[in-house]
Amino acid sequence: MKYGIHYSLGLGVHPTADDYISIAQQAEALGFNSVWLGDHIVIPEQISSPYPYTRDGSVGFARDIPWPDPFVLLAALAVATKKILLGTSVAIIPYRNPLHVAKSVATVDLVSHGRYLFGVGVGWLKEEFDALGESFAERAPRTREYLQVMKAIWSGEVAKFEGKYFSFPDLHTNPLPVQKPHPPIIFGGESTAALRRIADLGDGWQPGPIPLDDFRERREKLRILLEERGRDLSQIQISMIGSVSDLKQNPEKVAALEALGVKEMLLFMAGPTVDGTRREIDEGARALIG
Repeated sequence: MKYGIHYSLGLGVHPTADDYISIAQQAEALGFNSVWLGDHIVIPEQISSPYPYTRDGSVGFARDIPWPDPFVLLAALAVATKKILLGTSVAIIPYRNPLHVAKSVATVDLVSHGRYLFGVGVGWLKEEFDALGESFAERAPRTREYLQVMKAIWSGEVAKFEGKYFSFPDLHTNPLPVQKPHPPIIFGGESTAALRRIADLGDGWQPGPIPLDDFRERREKLRILLEERGRDLSQIQISMIGSVSDLKQNPEKVAALEALGVKEMLLFMAGPTVDGTRREIDEGARALIG
């Protein structure tokens, strides 16, 4: 099993650029495979949308937690590291113009020498969509089309596209991604709709910290959806979000997930301070990497 660090949370409310960089360097030095950053452009003060990963749907983070632009920050981390993989977990696709995102993805992949993992999702925070002037109701079909736009742009050919939301004549865009044909597209989410998006458009799946039995059921659903499309589950790289404490207390869970095809566990950092997160990363490395 490989291990990564997810640390958009866990650095308190006033982290510096050096804090983000030093965490990535620490993770690399300790043998972690990847580091991941989340994506919010604004956080509304009043939120009624249910948060996907708390039992009661309450939002699992403070409103004033900083969310740097993930593409800009990952480019900085790329310069400050050498081999650790760099991912978005997850970039919300319908928030932004897909041509702009395609250029950002290609640039991060260029700066990192092909180390970028393009984690994507449709989003859950309706109030954020409203503030951005984007359609929450259309987020799923827009995600599908926007990713098709990006794939066209990354094809290496003169790109053109005709769709419901975007249409354009022949375009050139450079640089292209270092990875061919593009960085792996890794979908978050566990709903049937999310699994269909993986089966149609994805290279990877990154479920949240769901119970083992739920994961087993969702994995089987994904296998069936892939087979219906002439694809195989072995083509999908599966990573899963977890915590140091849970995996330490339940070591058998790692073996069970590995047997089900999970290749990497992403340790979610949610502590209130930078120093606390550094200690937790050290603890995770000792307990899980050895």
